[in-house]
Amino acid sequence: MGGRGGMVAVAGLAGLLLVMALVSGWQGTTRLTGRGDESAAVEETASGFVEAYGTFDFRDQESYRQRLLPLTTGPLRQAVDSSQVDPVAVAEQRTITTRVVAVQVTSLSQDQATASLTAEQVSRSVDATTGQLVEESVVQQVACRLAQEGSRWLVAEFRLLSQDRQVPGQN
Repeated sequence: MGGRGGMVAVAGLAGLLLVMALVSGWQGTTRLTGRGDESAAVEETASGFVEAYGTFDFRDQESYRQRLLPLTTGPLRQAVDSSQVDPVAVAEQRTITTRVVAVQVTSLSQDQATASLTAEQVSRSVDATTGQLVEESVVQQVACRLAQEGSRWLVAEFRLLSQDRQVPGQN
């Protein structure tokens, strides 16, 4: 599997997301006190997006995009909508499961927010040369920028800040 895997299950989407992450110079004003409901809504959307983006099953490719679209906006939504499943992910019979273990709203303004998340991800695939099942566990640090549309918070962009491989038996 090498350096592939991670949060990238669709071809072309990762490159666009990296570009969007570099473009984002927005620094929101941190006004978190007294905005518990908004913070909770931001956390819920960010967590839902990271888990949906990082969860993939080669046997159910169509639902992948359908889970992401309602959680996204702007160029990210357009990228998800026009993305295609990576044929390598299907050939390797890849399944990826992601679970958010920590989320924190780092800034919140009237209509924009940022959140920092920690996620645990397990990727399973079949090695094409040996036919053996390969499993990899990682812990990821992710940042999301969200925008409010109407009464809903949606993910406008995100970036994978770090990904550390977990050794079996390590906590």
